[in-house]
Amino acid sequence: MDKKVLVIILIISVAINLATVFTFGYFWWTRHTIEREFGPGSRMMHEWQHSRIVRELELSGDQIEEIRKANEEMRSAVRPLREELFKKRQELMSVLREKEPDRALAEVLLNEIAELQAQHEKQIFERLLMMKNILTPQQQEKLGSLLHTLLEEGRPPTMPHKPVLPHRPFRLPRGEKGR
Repeated sequence: MDKKVLVIILIISVAINLATVFTFGYFWWTRHTIEREFGPGSRMMHEWQHSRIVRELELSGDQIEEIRKANEEMRSAVRPLREELFKKRQELMSVLREKEPDRALAEVLLNEIAELQAQHEKQIFERLLMMKNILTPQQQEKLGSLLHTLLEEGRPPTMPHKPVLPHRPFRLPRGEKGR
């Protein structure tokens, strides 16, 4: 078999394995996070009204209801994307199982998967923008710091031999904005 084909198959295999490991890790992390917040065996995973974000932002009943409606609309919009993404991944796996995988088909499927993932991320971003519009300025500020904290907590641990750099604010390159 051609060396390039083997390399591409290896890369695709590694990518799929990494995606699987991260998916299992994500579900393990969310389940254990919820159990820490609500106790073992808690079934409140989908009841976001009891989440840390709602508690820390001190949302009013009206705000909770508006966000609940928007969440339902987003779930309806995202469901077909997730189903299509699942189908495309299944197709990619079937290509990989073939004795002589069709590289062109795999490339097309990978591009379609990337597009579907981008659409999914856009839907989530739109939901966050909608949520931000419902919040007061103080709640918006709390949400920003809370999301930053949640994202930082969800990061993979750094290697012990690498020093962690402190967060630095964004600065424009010299010459822009009158510098």
